Amino acid sequence: MENIIPEYIGVEALDFAEKELTKIKSNPDTWEIEYICDKTGDIWIMDYPNSELHGGGSPRLRRVKTHSGT
Repeated sequence: MENIIPEYIGVEALDFAEKELTKIKSNPDTWEIEYICDKTGDIWIMDYPNSELHGGGSPRLRRVKTHSGT
């Protein structure tokens, strides 16, 4: 079974999004960006769960839906 990391934080989140994902849409009100992985079809969301911190805090990138639907 393949070991897939469902979440990245900080610089790792930014690097993974830049190298592996394509932006689908963004919501400036919630500071969320939705991405798709062209290789797998998985959907990822980048958000800022500690937005009260200076600069919005560290980004978090979470896989929210796999191509298989889970």
